[in-house]
Amino acid sequence: MRKLALAIAVSTPLGINVAPANATMTVTPALDVHNKCNRDIAIAVHYKDLQAGGWRNTPFVVIRANGYKDRIVSSDNSIFYYYAETVDGGPKVAWDGNERNETVQGRTVSMRMKQLTFDRDQNQYRLNLTCR
Repeated sequence: MRKLALAIAVSTPLGINVAPANATMTVTPALDVHNKCNRDIAIAVHYKDLQAGGWRNTPFVVIRANGYKDRIVSSDNSIFYYYAETVDGGPKVAWDGNERNETVQGRTVSMRMKQLTFDRDQNQYRLNLTCR
């Protein structure tokens, strides 16, 4: 996890500002998804939630054509599983795999595994999806 210094000034009734020394805040890296397809998609992600302890699934999240979704999940783990499919009414295109089957919103989907590179400057992992 990435730790950031945090200073908070508190004003007392006498007007004296007090700030705790060496306060830190932990910021967990985010997974951002970029839909580089010219069609709307829905994606579900299976990720390691270190705060809750264990693996979890997101519900399906719709990302517009050529759009972004920031902070779909937060995780220190660079391995993500995902299933995505087009949802615009045309012939269905799916990003699936055989690495893991998960039930998301009552549907069992076959997820693809992806180990992503951590971008320290942005404190994020980025998943880019392109049309096949």
